[in-house]
Amino acid sequence: MRLQPKYIFLTLLMLGLSGVVHGMLTHRWAPASAQEMGIDLLSGLNKPISGFIPGAMLPVDPKDMPPKTKTVSRQFLPQGAGRACVAAVTSGLPAEVAIHTPDVCYLGTGYRVKTPTSKQTILLPNGNQASFYVADFEKQSPTGVERIRVRWAWSANGTWEAPDFPRWYFGRSPLLYKLYVVHPLEEEEDLTKNDPYRTFVGGLAQELGQLVK
Repeated sequence: MRLQPKYIFLTLLMLGLSGVVHGMLTHRWAPASAQEMGIDLLSGLNKPISGFIPGAMLPVDPKDMPPKTKTVSRQFLPQGAGRACVAAVTSGLPAEVAIHTPDVCYLGTGYRVKTPTSKQTILLPNGNQASFYVADFEKQSPTGVERIRVRWAWSANGTWEAPDFPRWYFGRSPLLYKLYVVHPLEEEEDLTKNDPYRTFVGGLAQELGQLVK
């Protein structure tokens, strides 16, 4: 059976539109200025943030990062008792930054999901709020079981968000930032009443959000 010309035209039109949509999402036709990798949000921090002191910048191998992105990472040390945590910021084109989330990437490094991914509303020091994903992971090591908690969110305008479909949600943004904060967990540790790391995430989100605006 031969297709009528109008059906051939509609098929070609739909294929063309799908290409346009894909091009918009991946910024295939974006000008060079929109393909910049963004700014380093972490190295310029030099004052305590919600109970944690900026520490050493940590090395990141660009070969391990998605294309058209860059990542910086830094350790933060507690001012009092507690353990250090690590923050990392990936920036670049939304099509790349929106994917490669911890619930996928950490499974490739030997971790398994300990608690399912959920969303948290994080209170900022100025009274505003941010939305983060959070999940716990663990893996067996020669010295025992390593447990960590990871929070992550994205921002294109200074507000950190955790949308259901980040690649679509941020698809029209020329530049996207993704923030990770990782800290160790003890087996019986209860952070439901007092969680200094959650407080720190709020303070860090506020500081970095001001830089993204």
